[in-house]
Amino acid sequence: MTTDKAIRIFSDFLNSSWAIGNQLLIDRNYTSNEDSLNDWLQSNWEFLVERKILKINDHLEVYGDGADFNGASSRITDPNAVANFKIKVISKNNKPVHDVLNEEEVTLVNADFNKLIGFKNGFYIMESEFNFMLLDDKNISTERVVRLNDIEFELERL
Repeated sequence: MTTDKAIRIFSDFLNSSWAIGNQLLIDRNYTSNEDSLNDWLQSNWEFLVERKILKINDHLEVYGDGADFNGASSRITDPNAVANFKIKVISKNNKPVHDVLNEEEVTLVNADFNKLIGFKNGFYIMESEFNFMLLDDKNISTERVVRLNDIEFELERL
């Protein structure tokens, strides 16, 4: 399975399981427990994406903020693992893409994948529909949000 296909299926997984999973991650005060949410996202990223696209001793960079479950490590399944691959984001047909957060057309050079997100009223949100992604633009130290339909995902060795 390609990296691109695996991440698109992960987006489908988040869209279909978000409402149910989020109910279990809400604390006693009926507020979202961010640590539990990040643990859930990281564990599913490792099991559903990382294991599907990499060999057993290879590891991806953490998903979003990573997990807090294992103390200093941001990983769930192997806390001592060091990432040797990252997700590379490439615009389709090498054309500029629309950054909906900053309302500008951008070329994706030196932009790191962070996580899948929703987008509503000019802001990115951790809610379904996960049809956007958060990128960290290293060129100007800013966050960008682009549509999944405008890009492709590939693996890059670190």
